[in-house]
Amino acid sequence: MYPNQIIQLLQSTPLEPRQFLRYSFGIDKLSLEEILEEELNFSYGTKCVNLLSKLLGFRKQTIRSWGDNPNFWNMPKHSQIACSYVQAALSQKELNRISDEKYIAPRTTALEFIEATLLNTSSPSQRIKILTSTNFRGSCLKLLSETLAISERTIYEWGRDIEFSNMPKYHQHTLAYALAAYCKRQNLTLNNNFVVYY
Repeated sequence: MYPNQIIQLLQSTPLEPRQFLRYSFGIDKLSLEEILEEELNFSYGTKCVNLLSKLLGFRKQTIRSWGDNPNFWNMPKHSQIACSYVQAALSQKELNRISDEKYIAPRTTALEFIEATLLNTSSPSQRIKILTSTNFRGSCLKLLSETLAISERTIYEWGRDIEFSNMPKYHQHTLAYALAAYCKRQNLTLNNNFVVYY
């Protein structure tokens, strides 16, 4: 599969935090009055901050700095994209379990993501063509940039080699959810356990 095909398959629009949280807690199917009653419950706000912190790998203080709960108006676009991948990858039941139990957000490095999406799903002849292309690094940058909703320049600053070893952990969480969503859309299975409970 070529980078543009993968990008089209992964293409995700930023998901408003409030809509994502309603889905996560299974209240999105209730009437508007019932939803508002749930959202006004004192414990709901705490649950929202805890869930976002667990899923996205940010400290609770950072989540709170994004604005009024449950709107989080200042949530960065890349985190909204991560929420859309989470929603595509995990069911409401799984999200409810995560909110109630200890959870370690999965991480996928840039190299693992590139291998799983760009190389492992390609035929041997396509793989050779991709790897020997003079624009291979550019294709990788574009794939990561589109997936994470950040500039190629930012990704370039994470390292000169294909491993991008200086990638922040929260982007590795986003890549893990994007990979899970990709596998789900392609009817593929992941090699390791996606959700980690301890």
